[in-house]
Amino acid sequence: MSRPSGEVPRVLCVGLTTIDHIWRVDEFPPRRSRTQASDHVTSGGGPAATAAVTAARLGADTALWTLVGTDVAGDRALTELAAHGVDLTVSERLRGGRTAVSGVIVNADGERYIFPFFGDALRDVGGEDVELAQVERFQAVLVDMRLPQLTTAVLEAATRAGVPTVSDVSAARYWELAGGVDHLIASQECAAEVLGRDDPGAALAALRHREGQVVGITLGERGLLLEVDRTAVVVPAFAVAAVDTTGAGDVFHGAYAYGLARGLRPVRAAELASATAALACTGMGREAIPDLEAVHALLARSERRTST
Repeated sequence: MSRPSGEVPRVLCVGLTTIDHIWRVDEFPPRRSRTQASDHVTSGGGPAATAAVTAARLGADTALWTLVGTDVAGDRALTELAAHGVDLTVSERLRGGRTAVSGVIVNADGERYIFPFFGDALRDVGGEDVELAQVERFQAVLVDMRLPQLTTAVLEAATRAGVPTVSDVSAARYWELAGGVDHLIASQECAAEVLGRDDPGAALAALRHREGQVVGITLGERGLLLEVDRTAVVVPAFAVAAVDTTGAGDVFHGAYAYGLARGLRPVRAAELASATAALACTGMGREAIPDLEAVHALLARSERRTST
């Protein structure tokens, strides 16, 4: 059941912040030593950070707990996040640290190839008790597993407070943390890594750590395979003219967390998240992340087509 319309949902995101340098090229991989790019943009990235921007764009009161360095990339990352309305009160800047950055190549079909540098001297910490106590203020918590000590502490605090948690899992690194998440939504690549072969239907059981855990697998243009109470459903993707798919999964997870914070059931939250992620692929960088009005318009158009 959704929350009263006048209540602003509150979402906490925990994990990685990056700066992404995105180049759009017509030919990749290149056949020559130099290939001209048709477009370029520098934008904030990182699973948790982009999820936080998405939740804020949809209208949530959103906070991000992340670590960056005292470098130019850190300056730019935090400035952009603040401009998007993300609360950075609990985020930390570590002296001498180097902020994570990525090079991203986007081909003519909108498919992206990411070359990440995950930063340096960014000390992963378990959080202070006074800050962990604030977790109970939120109605949904998202983690991307990239800061395992902090993630463990936040998940434990959320469990104690009864706050639903969702994870953005692109690889099986730190897989031991996945059992503490209520809504475990993995990439197809991660699901194949966990199962040992690419078989999303069979992978759902391999992803599940405990009874009552919602598990899902994002399948790109084929949508989302979601299992709720041991019943699997396919949430279709929305057909759009994709310009750049960078961060689409991050946007999906941020919108899903927003849906949980509003009190939506998992399938309905996934439908909202799928529409949000689709619209985010129609431009480059975070400026393409849609607001709630645009998402509702796409959902309404889809419902009208389905009913005719």
